[in-house]
Parts: sequence; structure tokens; C-alpha cells
Amino acid sequence: MITSKSTQWTTFQTPACQVDFTDPKLQGRMNQLWNTNLSGFTRQGITGNPWTATNSSDQTWYFDPTTTDISEGVYAQITWSPVPGRIKYYFPNISNPNMWSLADTGYDTNGVTFGQIPADPCDSSDTSKIPYGPYGPRGWQDEYCEWSITRDANNQIVRIDFTCENPEYWNTLWMVSPQRVVELYRETLDKPQIALEDLYLRDVSGAPVIDPSTGRPAYDPLNKWNRGTASTASAGGAMHLTSTPNTLQTEIGLGSTATTPRTSGNSNPNTLICCAQYGQIGRNSDPHIGQSVNQFVTPPNPALAPAKATLANPPGLYIQTPSFNRITAPRGIDPSTFWTIKRGQQSLTDPQGRQIPGNFILHAVFEVPAALGFTISDLQVDGVPVQWAAQIAQTFNMQIAAMALPQPKPGPVAQACAGSPAVPFAQGLQLFHTPVFEAMIATPIANPVGQPMNLASNSTMIAPQIEPGAQRRPLTLVLTGLLDPPQLPAISFGPGIHVAGGAMKQVTYAIPGNTYPSTSWALSLLISVDSNAAPGLRDVTVTNPGQAPQVAVPALLNVVDPVAKDMV
Repeated sequence: MITSKSTQWTTFQTPACQVDFTDPKLQGRMNQLWNTNLSGFTRQGITGNPWTATNSSDQTWYFDPTTTDISEGVYAQITWSPVPGRIKYYFPNISNPNMWSLADTGYDTNGVTFGQIPADPCDSSDTSKIPYGPYGPRGWQDEYCEWSITRDANNQIVRIDFTCENPEYWNTLWMVSPQRVVELYRETLDKPQIALEDLYLRDVSGAPVIDPSTGRPAYDPLNKWNRGTASTASAGGAMHLTSTPNTLQTEIGLGSTATTPRTSGNSNPNTLICCAQYGQIGRNSDPHIGQSVNQFVTPPNPALAPAKATLANPPGLYIQTPSFNRITAPRGIDPSTFWTIKRGQQSLTDPQGRQIPGNFILHAVFEVPAALGFTISDLQVDGVPVQWAAQIAQTFNMQIAAMALPQPKPGPVAQACAGSPAVPFAQGLQLFHTPVFEAMIATPIANPVGQPMNLASNSTMIAPQIEPGAQRRPLTLVLTGLLDPPQLPAISFGPGIHVAGGAMKQVTYAIPGNTYPSTSWALSLLISVDSNAAPGLRDVTVTNPGQAPQVAVPALLNVVDPVAKDMV
């Protein structure tokens, strides 16, 4: 651990402090939007869920590092393996080759996909089963690291792209400059053939969908160059994370929820995760991250002071340098020469010049130069010939850099496990511009286990933008916690915003960050904004008939003045 005595960043920095524009105006706009998004995600995490859950709100032992004095903060490195831990957790007798094959392709060496697993692994009395998830073209790679594999005509592995870049960053980047996004796709994946139009979200007719936030075509996060684990000259690649739990907003939510001490204790990571209801047991990441954060707040050693916690700035998920001594190459060639950091950086310092622990790699390529006359499939890892990219993934870890901020004793009072209230309150889950929502919900996504899935599961919690003076703009609010039978709730976005509610329909998709799809209600709205309405993120209050208004859901709408909107 390294104690920070530094001055601090007063805004959220981009992951690994990445700078993707040479134009300072465009980079300034990117920084502004990114800070807005992360500020909203942080408020959402601290608020928690007071609407449809018990003992899962007001998580004030998670803090915003941009608005808190962190001069006494202590950095901590939390690491885990990127190989999907739930494969071995649910199928403990599986062979290593079958596990590696499943991790790479979604199928074992015999072409068989995942089996059924418990519907509720936290409830031993529930014997029902569901198909293994998350779903999606590489949904099973749910440890915040995903990869795509390039093979030659002889089926030998010639290149592996590893990424841990969060989808929120790329959606934000697209709002600033789609042209820069396609340039980065080409540069990072080394595919100059990628066209801007390949990245467009399209409706059922195949026409590009215009995003009212920007007035330009919307981004398809599962476009053909960021889909699946096989990369060829015509399709495939891993540019950013696509497994539905692999979002930064979710990681902030996990960290904030984990700051609540539980009466169940924090000595067993799976017990804690079931009690607090964040993430999935069996992962290498979620249980370990949650337990580590919880032990900041309630240290196992009673002599230590309790501490508030946060993801250190810049918040992100990062690849670590492989243990190259586990890899053997022909002729004794150093395998570290096959590793190229495409995005991110090896190390990072805070504003005072203090090194933050770990590496800050966002995208790395493992590739043997063709001139050497052999391929990745001619290497060995731990003495075993390489047939699968997952064998290379075994040689490195993932990390988050956390920060603990010591507090006077005593710490917060432990709460019982999270549960469901007898009578829930209405809760806004997500807000979309209606054309974007309708296109995403109507786009089916194929996956190895053949489960129904649509593109809305790969949306993000970035607040849609609307300008002062907008009139009767169609937006869709996704809701839960409605009455039975459902009745139209009252909707408020605060002063200067006027809402007319319309039809409701049931929809099924994985709310960003969730492992599995769930059924919610989609409410059509027409939103008008006064010309003098204050800009900034707006919270939404959703109130069922006959119920008192509850706390607002943070940061679902972004009012942006026309000058700022023109910049994107």
C-alpha cells in the first residue's frame, strides 16, 4: 500500500488517463462528458436501492474522490484472474482443455456448450436450473476482461487481443467524435478495412438510427468488429467489454454496496456476496472485490481503523503484466517481446507524482512476429502446449486500484442481509431516447446457449442528452416496482422539465450490469424543457398512485445547453 499525501484530481480522469484526441477542444469535451458520467454513476452507487430492496441504500461509506479530501487516503491493489471462474465453480470436474475451450469459444472440445446451473446459487433450497450465463457473443467472459483470437489457415493462433475497456468510455467517445472512434478501431485492431458505417446502430429496416443526443447515427456496441471471440479480416475483434456485467457503472455499484458491513460477517466472500446481493458467486472478481472493499470498512484486525472506500481515480479495470516466465517459446526467445500495449500505460502517478499500484493496461495484443517462423500455438504455458488463448490469459491478472480513507472509530453499524420489501416503491432503472431504445430492444443477439437476448442488454447508463427549449421529445423510461396491476406512475425530473406519460409495455433485457435478463416496464414519455432550464444531470422521481414520493433516482437525464451540444 502507498499512502497518498497528494493534491488530488478534482474531476474524474479517463481510464488510465487516456488521451484520445490531439485537438484540445475535443479532448476537453471528452473530459467534461466523462466527468459528468462518472459523477452520476458515483451518486447512483452511494444512493443504492431504497425502492425495491431492503438494507441496500444510503451507502455513504463509499465516497467520491473528486469531492473528498483524500490527503490521508491509502491506495490498495485488488487483483483476480481474467479466466472465467464460474466455469470451474459450476463444473468442478471439467478438464483444463475443456475449460480453456469454453472460455475461448463458448463450446468445449467436443462442440458442446455450457450446461444448466442453479437458478439461485445463494438459495440451496431452490433446485431450479437455468442455462449458464451471461448470454451474448462472449458473455461468459465475465471477469472484466474479454479477448478475441485470430487463427491462420492451419488453425494456429497468430494473435490475441485482450481488452478491459468499459463500454461507457466508448459510448462517450462516440458522442464526441464517431470519426475518432473508427480511427481507433482501425489502429488498435490493425484493420484498416473497418468503415464508419460498420459501427452504426440500425433499425429493423437496416437504416441508421439517429441519436437525438447528438443528431448523428447512434453507436452499436455489438457491431461486427466488437463481437465474439473469433477475429477475421471480415469481422470480429475485441475493442471493449460486451459481457453484460462488465460495465464500469456496475463496478462502482459493487464497490459502493460492498461498503455496507453485514451481520453475516466478511470472512467468507461468497456468504457476503449472497447477503449483500451484488455480483455473482463463483467469479474470480466480484466476491474477492466485494470482500476486499468490505474489509476496509470493517477490518478483520480490530486494531485497525475503519475506512471509507472508493475506486481510485482514474476509475477503471486494468490488465496487469503477464508472468512471462510461465511462457516458453522456441529457441529460448523472450515471450515478453510478443506483448504489446495498444492502449493504456504500464504505470500511473497521481498529481503529486506518487505511483498508483499496478499496471494500467486497457488493451494488449499478444502476437508472435511472422518473421520468427512460428505462432502462439508453438508456445507452452506451464509446460503445456498452447491451444487456447485462455492459457495466455492465465498468465496475468486483472486489477482495480482502490482507495481507503481511515475514519475515527466506531465504524458503521452492521446491517442484515439485503432483501425485498413487502411493498416496493416505483423505481426508474434507465432512460433512453425512444428511437435508440426501440432499435436496441428489437435487435436479437445470438449466443452459444441459444437464449433470447436483445441489444438493449448492451446499453449503458449514460444519461441521454436534451437541450433547453426541446418540445415533446420522445423518451422511454424503464421502470420496476410498479403496483399490481400496474398503474401509470407520476414522473418528475425537477424544475423546468415537463413530462407527459403515455403507453407502458413489458420488456425483457439485462439492465446494464446484470448477468441475466429480467422483465421490466417501458413507459413512453414526451418531455419538454423550458428554454431557461438549468443545465446538468437530472434525477427522476417515480411515484406510484397512492404512495408518497421517495428519493429520486440519480442522473438519468442530462440537460445540455445548445452550445455544448453542438460541440458533440
